[in-house]
Amino acid sequence: MADVRRVRTELRSEIATISRDLDIFAGWIRRLENPDPVLRSESRGKGLKLYDEILRDAHAFSVLQTRILAVVGKEWQIEPAQAGTRRGRPKAVTREQEIADFITQVLLATNFDQARQELLLSILYGFYVLEVIWGLDAQGKIVPARLIPKHPRRFCFTADRELRLLTPAAPVEGEPVPERKFIWMTWGSVDNPYGQGLGQKLWWPVWFKKHGIKFWVIFAEKFGSPTAVGKYPAGSDEETQKKLLEALGAIQQDSGIIVPETMVVELLEAARTSSVNTYESLCEFMDRQISKAVLGQTLTTEIGETGSYAAAKVHEGVRDDLVKADADLLCECLNSTLIKWIVDYNFPGVQDYPKIWIRTEPEQDLKALAERDKILLRDIGGFDVPVSYIRDTYGIPAPEEGEETIGLPPPKGPGNFAEGTRVPGAERPGDRDEASGLTQGQEAIDKLAEKISRRGAELSGMLEPVLALVKKANSFEEVLEGLYELYPHLDTAHMEELVRQATFAADLWGYLTAKEGRNG
Repeated sequence: MADVRRVRTELRSEIATISRDLDIFAGWIRRLENPDPVLRSESRGKGLKLYDEILRDAHAFSVLQTRILAVVGKEWQIEPAQAGTRRGRPKAVTREQEIADFITQVLLATNFDQARQELLLSILYGFYVLEVIWGLDAQGKIVPARLIPKHPRRFCFTADRELRLLTPAAPVEGEPVPERKFIWMTWGSVDNPYGQGLGQKLWWPVWFKKHGIKFWVIFAEKFGSPTAVGKYPAGSDEETQKKLLEALGAIQQDSGIIVPETMVVELLEAARTSSVNTYESLCEFMDRQISKAVLGQTLTTEIGETGSYAAAKVHEGVRDDLVKADADLLCECLNSTLIKWIVDYNFPGVQDYPKIWIRTEPEQDLKALAERDKILLRDIGGFDVPVSYIRDTYGIPAPEEGEETIGLPPPKGPGNFAEGTRVPGAERPGDRDEASGLTQGQEAIDKLAEKISRRGAELSGMLEPVLALVKKANSFEEVLEGLYELYPHLDTAHMEELVRQATFAADLWGYLTAKEGRNG
């Protein structure tokens, strides 16, 4: 029994702790050092502030902003702890729904979108921090009045993954922070609280691009305009040399200069052996590496990038996957911190907490879906569909008790035949009509038979000239010539509609007769 308890204790605790890691400085310092190799070799004491320079690059800033705003721009909602409500239904009065509605109103009253955008900078830095400023609302509830972003360079972690604030009084190990005061989101690593941000991947492409542009500018200055060379006679005094140098400087600004006859001024053209596009190609290559690191692809960012439609769809799918992953990580962070804290402060004793959910799926094309449902429910029939499906899918709320409602009759058309014939599923063959003693299904069959006969007669009348032409013609060419003359006088649109209605009515009649056990 003792062995069982020992095994269970070992399984419940962490064995490979940070303090037992050989790669971490230990013994002389109680804080956990950031293991980022780029910071260790290139920061020179700047720490995570080094990655601020990445945001100074226009392309890196653009693709990072694209990735972050792709999440912040999505709609979010607070889902109750229990599945007591569904989208499209009226607001529930359960306690879980009341808590969810309260959280929604609280977050809408703060700078929640800006706070989410700041937290997602953990994609670059590895982690990011928000400070929660608590306050009271009009009802005396404890709510976050403001969410203030804090640069991660101001924080460190202990070996137990506890957040500490670096201050002048504690610049090395930092000061402990109060509970439920700071939110931090870690990106890229679960074991390392500093995370593994994209700064490690972006630093070198940005660095090479920056220096490539610097040499590109020098190249343009050197080869874009010639170098002025002045020659003075041997033995010229210093004053004469100075005047010649001033004359050479004037070449850069003035259209003409004067020099003594004994002096010579020449323009020296620098010879180049490399391509002018070398630096441009280098910068474009680095931009592509930045795009791949941030967005996972290049077709949605690079001007001039070409590829097949299939490749473009694949690249778009990669970007969508990143958006969903970032949204899920953000929701996980907020659900375990801010959402839980607000509930604990205002609703003591709650065990199941509401959760924030960010909609990353594209909006459904309701028009196409409505066309599909119309075909399935009206044209084909035979499906038992609950009203809740229509309300949930199209966001139609159910009326409250005693609430005034408005109901529109279904439009007249081939689908319901204008005369009132009902489709299968609306009138069931087993339902009895007390007045006539016939089943509603039998009535539908009789009406359809009459309709088919009427439509067939009308269609036959319209086709009589065509049939007469075919009987009279002696060759296929005569039929074509006759149809060419006859076609402008035919109401082809009405004819097509009659054929469609008759075909549909015949199919539906066959369906109903089969349901009733009748033949043909």
